[in-house]
Amino acid sequence: MKKNKKKILIILIMILVILLCVGILIFYKSKQNNNANNNTSNDISPNVIQDYLNTKNNSVMYKNEASLEDLKKEYKITGDDDLYFVETESDGRKVINVKPSINYKVAFSGMINGKSPNIQEIDKTYETQAPTENGIWINTNDREKIVNYLNSNNKLNAKYEVNQEGYLKATQTDKLSKEDEVIKKIIDGNKQYILSISSKYYMVDVVNGKIVENRYNDLEEYQTYEYIQYENKIIIFISENLENKLTSDEIFDSIIELVNQL
Repeated sequence: MKKNKKKILIILIMILVILLCVGILIFYKSKQNNNANNNTSNDISPNVIQDYLNTKNNSVMYKNEASLEDLKKEYKITGDDDLYFVETESDGRKVINVKPSINYKVAFSGMINGKSPNIQEIDKTYETQAPTENGIWINTNDREKIVNYLNSNNKLNAKYEVNQEGYLKATQTDKLSKEDEVIKKIIDGNKQYILSISSKYYMVDVVNGKIVENRYNDLEEYQTYEYIQYENKIIIFISENLENKLTSDEIFDSIIELVNQL
């Protein structure tokens, strides 16, 4: 009996020691977290906070009644008023951006004409030459190359062609792969995708309102595409991969991933 009592006493002492150690660990962990939070708060000096508050109180960009003209002066933006719209950030700051419709038409016109478009002509070019149906429309110069790639891709079981209107269509659609299913979903969907093989596209510079060339592959040679979106319309500029930094399959896979997200 005495032996059993002794064993029980030893077990109780061990439990108390374990609980004490756990309590000490929790205390020190909590103290470390509090110190870390205090250090983070202390990193922001009172001067920085005061500068931010002064900017917020005195700057035009934080005023609800700020007009486009006021904001253009604040940001030193010189383009025509018709190019811009005003957005409000989460902190209440107002910013100026180029209208998505204008950037989309500029990108389309530059793609179709193969040169920097005239801002005065983008509406006419878009109205007369832009595709009107949903699905996948391929730029004229790139149709053969894209269709040949799709029909030689081991991940695809369907066969593809471009109809007279320039839209991608699938034939031999038995036993579609998961990549085929993604393409089919886009072809039959309620969005319009335009594909063009180009390592550059044209856009409007926010500051001066002029049309500039964005050579995105010069900045990042491993970038597989760039895209411009307006409402349910998307132009995807596919990298020309001039330096052969990527395989065609890597580019294809990244575009499949993109359209799955859009």
